[in-house]
Amino acid sequence: MPRVGLVDGCTYCYSKSDLKLLGGNPAKVPDHLVGAFAREVTEHWSEQQYGLVWRALAPRILDLLEAVPDERMLHGLTFAHFAMWPAEEQAAVRHRLRAMLTHAITGGANPCDMENLVCAAAHVDRDLTPWLRFLDTLTGPDTDAGIARLARHWADDLAAGGEPMLWWYPEDPAAPIRDWLHSDTLHQRLSRMNAQDTLIAIAQI
Repeated sequence: MPRVGLVDGCTYCYSKSDLKLLGGNPAKVPDHLVGAFAREVTEHWSEQQYGLVWRALAPRILDLLEAVPDERMLHGLTFAHFAMWPAEEQAAVRHRLRAMLTHAITGGANPCDMENLVCAAAHVDRDLTPWLRFLDTLTGPDTDAGIARLARHWADDLAAGGEPMLWWYPEDPAAPIRDWLHSDTLHQRLSRMNAQDTLIAIAQI
């Protein structure tokens, strides 16, 4: 991965030493600076350099996302021209996100963290639907329990007027989640589990 050297970024928010670190060896960039770069509004960076910096820091950004799920960590992928990255780099990001989601769903993560990971992953495609469909492919009792918790969380949140935070600002951010909650696939899973409270919560949306 070519290094950009001194990054052309906001000198009000970042010191010259920070900008030099961001354009140098990715292993030497402190975690707090990696996180700040990923979460920062894209207007603070040069579009010509942003994608190269993002690609260099991608494994570090994904590590931080897994440790503290936050959908803002991937909000800059469009500005980074993710769709134009080499195919193997795109595949690596998708593979890591699928592994992350699988671990969260099956490993007892709290529903807010699950939601943040799903919403973060959706920035890869600017679409929640492929990632909700991925959840449907997961099987096993631990998966069932995790998906039931996530479904109940979303049902309660949507019933209260909540919606997911998606940084490409779709007209109806919650539409894919509503469709998923009312899908035959999820209904069959929850019915098989006899998750009546969750089914009732979904019906009340």
